Amino acid sequence: MKKKIGTVLDEKILLKAKERAAREGRALADLLQDALVAYLYADTGGGDAERACRDFCAHGSDLSLDDIDELLQEDMLAL
Repeated sequence: MKKKIGTVLDEKILLKAKERAAREGRALADLLQDALVAYLYADTGGGDAERACRDFCAHGSDLSLDDIDELLQEDMLAL
């Protein structure tokens, strides 16, 4: 059974969620539920490399994801 809730979200986050739901042809509620389920059942021990990369890049770096991947590969080879 589903239950209606009320909450407050950052306007930019809500807009991105609405855009993604529209792109995927899904209801916003379904997208939010899937995101919450993924968050609640995620393995927090290993970390999330993609999210870490986005957070790292959010500070304004002009490195592309390919550049970052190349740097990480070099680090792995140095071990």
